[in-house]
Formats: sequence, C-alpha cells, structure tokens
Amino acid sequence: MGTYKKGVLGPFRGKVGTVIGAIWNGIHYMRSLPDVSADNPTQAQLNVRARFAMVNEFLKGLKPLIKVGYQQFNNGTTPMNAASAYHLKNAVTGTSMLNYAIDYQKVMFSVGNLRKPLDTATAATAPAQVDFSWQNNAPAGSTGGTDRASFLVYSPAKKEFVVLSDAAARSALTYVLQLPPEFSGDTVECWMAFTSVDGKEVSDSVYVAQQIII
Repeated sequence: MGTYKKGVLGPFRGKVGTVIGAIWNGIHYMRSLPDVSADNPTQAQLNVRARFAMVNEFLKGLKPLIKVGYQQFNNGTTPMNAASAYHLKNAVTGTSMLNYAIDYQKVMFSVGNLRKPLDTATAATAPAQVDFSWQNNAPAGSTGGTDRASFLVYSPAKKEFVVLSDAAARSALTYVLQLPPEFSGDTVECWMAFTSVDGKEVSDSVYVAQQIII
C-alpha cells in the first residue's frame, strides 16, 4: 500500500481499475485489489485485467508524450500511472472483456493549464500525410503564440502511432505531418497539444478528427 498527494484530477476514493483510493487521518492511500485466487480468477477479475492490459498496451507507445504531458503528476505517482488511471476511468467503452475498446475521443496524452488548441481540423491533400490546422488563441501579453505543438496520429488497423513533438509554434496555424507510406488507405485518429518553449507547461491535448489517408 502506498501514499500519494495527488491523483489524476485530485485525490480519489473508491475503485479505479485494479487499485482502490482511500483516506485515513488526512493521508491519501492507494492499494491494489486483493486476488480471490491466482489460479481461479473470477469473471470480474478477468474483466479488470483485460481493461488494464488493453490500456497499458495502448499507452506504451505514448511514453515520450506522457512523460511531458502528465509531468504535473510526478508528486506521489508517475506520469504513466496517472495516465493509466485517467484512461481506465474515462477512455474505455464496453461492459466486459468481450467488447472493451478505447474511446479515442476521450484519449488525453497531455493535461495542463496552457490554453488548449482551438478550432482544430485535419485534411488529407496528398498521399501519406495529414494537414493539421488550428487558431492562435494565445492571450495578449502571454506566450505570444510561441508554444510548441505536438501531434499524435494512430492507425487502429496497424496498431501503430506516429508521434511528433515540438513541431511548430502555436502561431504557425498549420502543420503537415508526414506518415509512413503504408498508412495510405488507413482511417486514422488524430490529436494535438501545446507545450511551452521551456517544456514546463502543457495544455490539455484535444482529439482533432478521424481522417482517411490517401
């Protein structure tokens, strides 16, 4: 059993995936669920394990983004554990191991206080690329649009990610992301987020669109 100071969106109580959050004497605790039997798991246990395995498998390709995007959760938990807890709670659809799936619109590889991307869109104008666009919504007197954009594209058919960090300034308004040639014909899921120039602040990532690659 471990203590912690901050959960994904603050301290939590109750069961999330394979862990239980509780509070005693003002101290927040997190412990794993007990196993009824290691050799004869219940269906509920199998469902929990399936959810956990699916989320971990999906997130393992995002470790570089999550290390930066969930950096505020490094006091009492790791960025990856914080990301896992968020996705287990918010980004899994289905009722059992037979139909669990990732809800791509709920995926977040970054959580922070910078202004998140606004009026985002994608287009496919050439083979094996995605054209991203957005608005410069940096407030006057702040970063002036120097925040750096990170992009994420996922092909469910191939179970492969394309990740590009620090690709363009918020003020650039557009960016063309090159994909592997074999992505042509795939339907992909697209996200983006911003990080400050010094890397110490991040925005929430946003789901941009589903795009067919030509």
